[in-house]
Amino acid sequence: MRNPEGLPVIVIGAGLSGMAAALAIARRGRDVIVLEAQDATGGCCSTTNANGYTFNNGAVYVAVPSLLRAAFQRLGLEFDDEVALAAIERPHVTCLENGTAVHLSTVEDSFVDGVRDGPRTRELRDGLRRLREQWGPIYRTLVADVLPEGPSLLRTLARLWRYLPRMGGHAGDLIASYFSDDDLRAAVASTLLYTGLPPERLPSTQIIGLLALLEEGFHLPRGGMGAISAALERELRRRSIPVRSGTWVREITVEHGQVRGVVLADGERMRTSHVVATCAGFDVLERLLPADAVPRSLAAKAEAAPLSHRAVSIQLGCSGLHAPDAFIVNHVPSMREQGAMHVLGAATPQWLSYTRPTQVLPELAPSGRQIIELYAPATGIRRASEWDRAMTDAVVGRYLEALQRRLPGLSIDTTRVLDPRDFARERNLYEGALYGIAPGVAPNRFFPHRTRIGGLYLGGQTTFPGYGVPSAILSGIQSAEALLGDAMR
Repeated sequence: MRNPEGLPVIVIGAGLSGMAAALAIARRGRDVIVLEAQDATGGCCSTTNANGYTFNNGAVYVAVPSLLRAAFQRLGLEFDDEVALAAIERPHVTCLENGTAVHLSTVEDSFVDGVRDGPRTRELRDGLRRLREQWGPIYRTLVADVLPEGPSLLRTLARLWRYLPRMGGHAGDLIASYFSDDDLRAAVASTLLYTGLPPERLPSTQIIGLLALLEEGFHLPRGGMGAISAALERELRRRSIPVRSGTWVREITVEHGQVRGVVLADGERMRTSHVVATCAGFDVLERLLPADAVPRSLAAKAEAAPLSHRAVSIQLGCSGLHAPDAFIVNHVPSMREQGAMHVLGAATPQWLSYTRPTQVLPELAPSGRQIIELYAPATGIRRASEWDRAMTDAVVGRYLEALQRRLPGLSIDTTRVLDPRDFARERNLYEGALYGIAPGVAPNRFFPHRTRIGGLYLGGQTTFPGYGVPSAILSGIQSAEALLGDAMR
């Protein structure tokens, strides 16, 4: 749709998706304004400095750096000129109760430390090699041909049809088909703990998370995850794109099926014919649009879309840390018992998974100090509002006790906690769900960029698969391209 009055496009949200959308629109010569509810940009890919520590506000590492570079290139930026990435040389170790430690990295560098370590290392590498041979083409097709163009069931089937026979079933069965050793199965399954689902319920396609490690490795931006959003913010400033922080949008006004503007929390009205909303699609439908303006197709999609898990983020600034030498450290049971790690119990947990950003970037903490990040499950509630501070305190207490049992020399200097209400209120994650829509669902379960309301486009958390940094940026670009393409008609 054309813009005869020359009104600016309004982008709601200054996370990765919103900033990318604004840049893509501005590069085509359109005026654009970004409205951000919080006081700072970056959303879930940002950092907070507290007591000398640099803590992440959501995303904890970069996977698929090739896709991240491609996303920056579509914005006219050279990623490596803007952000310095540090490869995580020892990305992953899984510790079993029998004393076995399984180290996962590249196929050639993965190994087992423990009883019969020689033959089990050979089995591990052989299984990983076969996984990479058989699933590598699927991974590379996704990265090159599917994710850059946005979620589409038809496009996904067209690109991946030849691989469909091996893409059915669940991750647990898939892992068991490659590894006969129970410890190896547990270790490989533990690479998927981030999804919040047990292997027997997780679609086999989520093994792509492990393929990302095998194919490209994991990385951290120097300075923390906020270095990525800071690069986009610098480009916004260079292009003189206004960003109004601390600005809540109360309503998107619609007349006769066409966007007419937005109303801010203080009552200010801003006229526009085009809005890109990069907050959760659920939030747009429930809070920002008049009820009589919501298209039935979007309402049906919101009703059917499954939400991902909730969690309590616990971040520690500490000293006296003597942990296994890896970025991701997992203490887990057998693969078939790992589902218990996703359910909040009343006792001190026996199993833990945590990350150590200072193992890669010691400069994120004061000299001689380190950072630990972990996520505890927040289950047993239907809405984020049902969670309360007493529940958070109980969870933090139990998980700190479990951590100190594993790391008896640990001395905690600073504790930073985000619970489901914080994720909903401060990070604008709908109902505190970490990934928005649950991992592994079919592409047609995500919200579309085009809404069937003239001039309204969706980007952000509920329009892309997963919580990945590259996909978040591409979501903003794709929503902008949909807007620009329609405006030329």
